Amino acid sequence: MTFDIRNAVLAMAACAALVAPYAVKAQSIHDEQQQVIAQIQTDKHAIVLKSLALDDAQVQAFTPIYDKYQFERKQLFDRAAALLDLYAANYESMTDDAAKEILKDWFSLQDDEVALARKYAKQFDKVLPPAKVIRFVQVENKLDTLLKLKAVGNIPLAR
Repeated sequence: MTFDIRNAVLAMAACAALVAPYAVKAQSIHDEQQQVIAQIQTDKHAIVLKSLALDDAQVQAFTPIYDKYQFERKQLFDRAAALLDLYAANYESMTDDAAKEILKDWFSLQDDEVALARKYAKQFDKVLPPAKVIRFVQVENKLDTLLKLKAVGNIPLAR
């Protein structure tokens, strides 16, 4: 039986959807979002580990690096959320200056995502065989693409 990442992502999304309504009396929408993000990160960690099929020694070496990576990924995710908030705030009356600023920030975010993947691929290369590193990058890319695909469907095109 092979591991199907699509099913894993669907399961991860379903878990996130189930967790959100039952979040422990969150103080705000932001708190609820943070709880869902934490659940997604936990699920994503399990998916990545299963996809890589690491031995015990590799898991021991991989996990602390991955945890740092996830921490930095969350910072980028928070930037993306802030950028979406800015887009939403300007959507009805988008000025040229606002559009330029949003576009500049979006490209900067994309550059930082690639730089982060490159940075951690180099770190993983020190503790994992190259085939596992490329598999990690592929799994991360697939998970991110699937999660982004769901998100972009809810974002209207600029007017």
